[in-house]
Amino acid sequence: MSAARTEESVRHEVGNIATLDGMRGIAVLWVILFHFHVLRPDDPWVKACKSTPLEAWVGNGYLGVDLFFVISGFLLALPWFVHAHAGRGAPSMRAFYARRFWRIAPAYYVQLALLFAVVLPILRGPTYWRSDLWVYVYNAFAHLTFMHNTTPLTSGSMAANGALWTLGVEAWFYALLPLVMPLFVRWPRAMAVVSLAVAQAWRLATRDDLAWLVGAEMALGQIWSWPEDVVRYLLLHQLPSYFGHFGLGIALGAAWLRSRAAPAAKMWLLDVAAVASLVLLDWVLAIDGNLAGSLTWSLPAIALAMLLYWAAARRGWPERFLARGPLAFVGRISYSAYLYHLPVLLVANAAVLGNNRSVVIFPVYVAIVLAVSWISWRLVERPFLHGLAAWWRGLVARARSHGERGDDGEDLQHRHAP
Repeated sequence: MSAARTEESVRHEVGNIATLDGMRGIAVLWVILFHFHVLRPDDPWVKACKSTPLEAWVGNGYLGVDLFFVISGFLLALPWFVHAHAGRGAPSMRAFYARRFWRIAPAYYVQLALLFAVVLPILRGPTYWRSDLWVYVYNAFAHLTFMHNTTPLTSGSMAANGALWTLGVEAWFYALLPLVMPLFVRWPRAMAVVSLAVAQAWRLATRDDLAWLVGAEMALGQIWSWPEDVVRYLLLHQLPSYFGHFGLGIALGAAWLRSRAAPAAKMWLLDVAAVASLVLLDWVLAIDGNLAGSLTWSLPAIALAMLLYWAAARRGWPERFLARGPLAFVGRISYSAYLYHLPVLLVANAAVLGNNRSVVIFPVYVAIVLAVSWISWRLVERPFLHGLAAWWRGLVARARSHGERGDDGEDLQHRHAP
């Protein structure tokens, strides 16, 4: 791989889309509020929320995950469109996989170590592993390989961090993206429609079909007697169910690249689309949760995709709200916040809070999550990203100094790094 192809990250290809930090902040705060709402139903903040229109939004905060999926599709596909528009070859598949691994694995693995060494002993006792050593060994292996969302035994992450199932979906999306991008580059709109159709077909199949796959999962878990509805719920939360989310994000990424030269006078159209998207979301969440029958799942995905497009394309005042300040800060640490918010809450419930219903619990919990997340971002995420970037720059400099072959005779085209 030539040194010139080592800089194909989204930031290098299209620059920093600062408003998306704010959208990440909204997504992770939405998920945090949802889990607090579920796990502490008697908290005074939760009770107060239940008497307001916010209840429908907080109670459906799992949609923050849907927003994360749309963001991933939007951002990660951009280099392919940039290369196609410039008449260049597709970005390096191998470099893409390496960048994705080094972006998500370090913080994830540190969190896993703490999960097994600290969180599980607090939740289940220091000798928890003796209860079923094989189960914990298998969970460790499945989580290390991002395969934890493949069986009911591992998808719940031992009831210690159930939010991790989404990382399995993301990892499979990363694996598939370079393979499908030639189709999206050529037919972005048509492929978005195909993605929605495939997702709908898979969702219907998990409800009424896929007998061979359901049977295989049940046979695998015969010793634990997994019921059929549990297996079908697991299958519903596999990558094909979210093809539509990723596909919408990818197609809107292509549209955003085309629209960057749009006149400012058209910005009001984006505002109208954003308001319509919010109205649609509220209608589905608060008024009619079966608005489009079996297709209703797609309406929040479409609305969230349009809001993301608005955030990326709208110039002016949204930048002050999304690109700077608290939301942008939370967005920058959102990955670590997602990793740690649920274990922090579970440990606090088990070891500290109990039935305590103090009004200060919720703000203190959020502050602790943000502090832990900032530490993870500062000590784990950022050093890996900056250190590896510096290593890349050094490699590029050496390549330019010594030509296509290094001093030791090794062909630099065969050196790889994230």
